[in-house]
Amino acid sequence: MMKIIKISFALSAICLLMLSCKTVAQSSNIKSISYSHTFGRGGSTNITATPDSLESVARGGRTTQFPTLKKKINAKDWEKLVSGINISTLDKTQSGERRGHYDGPDQIFRIVTAEKEYEIYNVPTESAGYKQLEKLKTELNNLLPQYK
Repeated sequence: MMKIIKISFALSAICLLMLSCKTVAQSSNIKSISYSHTFGRGGSTNITATPDSLESVARGGRTTQFPTLKKKINAKDWEKLVSGINISTLDKTQSGERRGHYDGPDQIFRIVTAEKEYEIYNVPTESAGYKQLEKLKTELNNLLPQYK
């Protein structure tokens, strides 16, 4: 009887380990995350995160309050960013209409994985990935003051 309990405990531990590895593997599959916000002719801001760095750049007149920086990112912060991204939802996410340089602001997300690069413009609120991309945008913007 004791032998059966030990074997079942060992199998449970192995299963738990395999499940946690799958979650980490999906997260580590993401190579970079980028969020750009253009203001028509008023300029643009860009935040790019990789497992190693966090970089932000501002160009144009409407971006004077936006920090420009390039810093090493904390592994915990990177994991928090990628853990909120569901790749299968990204596959279903529809881009909205591009407004371009003269027609007004654009919000552009670029997520690069080992298999594919996603570039999504102006996500409509009814699109599958809207909530996760809005959360990602908020998390990226909230990271900047911590790395100033």
